[in-house]
Amino acid sequence: MYRIGLLSIFCFALVSVNAQEKSLDMKMDFEQYDPPSTLKVEEHHLTRAKFPFIDIHNHQGDMNTSDFKDLIEKMDKLNMAVMVNLSGRGFRSSGDHLEKSIENINNRYPNRLVVFTNVDFNDIDNLNWERVL
Repeated sequence: MYRIGLLSIFCFALVSVNAQEKSLDMKMDFEQYDPPSTLKVEEHHLTRAKFPFIDIHNHQGDMNTSDFKDLIEKMDKLNMAVMVNLSGRGFRSSGDHLEKSIENINNRYPNRLVVFTNVDFNDIDNLNWERVL
């Protein structure tokens, strides 16, 4: 009885070790993982939002000079109500890009476009850093 118990424990340990080694040998990258879909429903490719939405993260570089005609047409196609541009570039080194962008937006589409500035962390160790900005 003792031998049968010992033999069964040995066999179980041997099988466990082999199973672990085989699982380590099997490697599947994310790119290779492509399980077949089991979902069976009609496809509906949406090209327009049902409700107006706000895009809170966008980067438009020419806000200071654009007439926004193409941009507004694309926004209307998607039903995008407001676009927030995070590329305001409010640094002193970028000139008056931010001021011209705000002026251009206010003159053309003040209710459709918002521009954010960036914070210049250069010279942050200066005691008057917040006043320098």
